[in-house]
Amino acid sequence: MSAAKVAVIVVSWNTADLLAACLAAYDAQDHPDLEVVVVDNASADGSRTVLDAAAAEPRRHPLRVIHQVDNRGFAGAVNDALAVIEAPIVAFSNVDVVPEPDLVSRAVAALLADDWRGTVAPKLLRTVRDPQGRDVIDSAGHELTSARLVRNLGEGELEDGQYDAAGPVFGASGALVFHRREMLDDVAWRSTGEVLTEDLFAFFEDVELDWRARLLGWDAWYEPQAVARHQRGGAGPRRTPRVEALNWANRLLVVATCDDRGAWLRAAPLMILTTKLKTFELLVSVPRAVPSALARLRLLPRAKRRRQELMARARRDPAAVVHAWAEPFRFGAWVRTWWRRVTGRARGVAR
Repeated sequence: MSAAKVAVIVVSWNTADLLAACLAAYDAQDHPDLEVVVVDNASADGSRTVLDAAAAEPRRHPLRVIHQVDNRGFAGAVNDALAVIEAPIVAFSNVDVVPEPDLVSRAVAALLADDWRGTVAPKLLRTVRDPQGRDVIDSAGHELTSARLVRNLGEGELEDGQYDAAGPVFGASGALVFHRREMLDDVAWRSTGEVLTEDLFAFFEDVELDWRARLLGWDAWYEPQAVARHQRGGAGPRRTPRVEALNWANRLLVVATCDDRGAWLRAAPLMILTTKLKTFELLVSVPRAVPSALARLRLLPRAKRRRQELMARARRDPAAVVHAWAEPFRFGAWVRTWWRRVTGRARGVAR
């Protein structure tokens, strides 16, 4: 039996220093039928030179480069790549990800094990180890909480085999995820043709895709034998006003699009509390993000229109999806994780 063709979409923006390691790791994959498509979002740091040189070199797997005229965000870049590739399995990847050589083949085997398995989340370890040299988990899949905050399972924990069992998950981190193309085409918005919602630009676009796919009957699976390392950004350069505004507002846009109304009303007090706390944090730590965050709420009417389309097409009851996947919110753990992040003391995070 011939191997399924896989296309890996790598989204890059001003990350020339990370391209060589990422591209070398994908070129070393043992999966025989693999194409790597890099979408460069109008970088201004020399990325074009690095990418053009890489594309001209002899490679084990074909490399295609798409140079964007402007920065289309993660969502727009992925959509642009999907429009020009043909492969039954597609991976989305950040450029700060370095996969093990057998990652693609292991993820593909897991994805094809069930006809309604639309997504596979690999085990992501952080590139930076703890001071004692121990591995730190970045993500073992997405977990939806009753506060409508979505966390990466295992985030910041020391690796001790606690996430070595494969199984179903709510979804997968957009840092590296494998999807069945049939699922992506099925869940794409009929009104715009978008697979990833471009109103979200970046951040929470992966969560919305998780939720949309669960509503439309597709399942997600965590495969711990498929391993990659991810250079998680920290409390310094990553905390730009734009990034924080997207993080604050996009959560609300995703809930407006995907949540069950009755379940949301029951969760509203907790969601309102966490939103107030996140707003206070922005006012104190990144005050310039607040006007932009609030301005993004102008996109709520479009989120509600997408909701109408989604609910009309849903194959699963929205309340049942929330009941199946929303785990009780652990307030203390959230505060501790937040404090480590804002003080620059999170395990395995690049400073």
